[in-house]
Amino acid sequence: MTENADAGAGADAGVAKTITVVTTIHNGQGHWPEFFANLQAILGPDDPAIIVDDGSFPAVCLPEILAGDKRVALLSPGKIGRGAALNLAISHAQTAFIAIQDVDDRSDPARLPAMKQLAARYPGQLIFCQAIRHGKTNGVVPTSTPKDAPIRPIAAARLYRGNPFHHSCLAFSKSLWQAVGGYNAALPCCLDLDFYLRTLAHSPHPMMLLCCPLVTRHTGPNRHYFGLPPKLYHETVLAIRARYRRQIQPPFWLRVYDLRHFVLAIYARLNKQRRNNA
Repeated sequence: MTENADAGAGADAGVAKTITVVTTIHNGQGHWPEFFANLQAILGPDDPAIIVDDGSFPAVCLPEILAGDKRVALLSPGKIGRGAALNLAISHAQTAFIAIQDVDDRSDPARLPAMKQLAARYPGQLIFCQAIRHGKTNGVVPTSTPKDAPIRPIAAARLYRGNPFHHSCLAFSKSLWQAVGGYNAALPCCLDLDFYLRTLAHSPHPMMLLCCPLVTRHTGPNRHYFGLPPKLYHETVLAIRARYRRQIQPPFWLRVYDLRHFVLAIYARLNKQRRNNA
């Protein structure tokens, strides 16, 4: 890994020995077999995984390949919502560092070792790798190994143009999660954007991006995003951006990107009124 900037690197930077993979599951049974196989393939000898079944029907059960694996814990609190499920899983983690993985995404075996190294080097920052869509490069030029990939600091203001980061690419220290109050379980969507901006409002350091695609993301129509009412999504994005604008202080011209969400929220509201009046 080659650094473009020494932004907030820890003085005693080394390599973390362990990292906990956190996954929340609400249904999506079609993804379970590949997810469990991928989890078994990527976990290091001492890397735990905590899975929270957020009210799936049928309930999540560990497959035979993981049922006796002491590294893997399954929590079944019932339907508590994604934010609460993420917070529950992270609160149970016994390691200093956390790696997020959604049930419908797949991590390369090189991802966790790379995240351990970067999380230890930048314990007060959010760490990301790149993601590609299944079967497509998505504009990303694959790098042979994470060791050869550059590390770029990404300023908080970038999130006021849009959120380019896939949640399954995220790693961070548990102490950072505690310091900012965890995920906002009250939000109906955009929990990742809120968590990123709240962390950046709390910390003077930028996000760090490893320019290497180590996650294959699912982009099908059954993702959670596609099930959201458009009005709810666009209004939530605007509310989250407004909440942290004073601390982040993005350039004024970036408000043009708010206009898109504002217009689409109005359009969705008018469409709903037309359907109700039809």
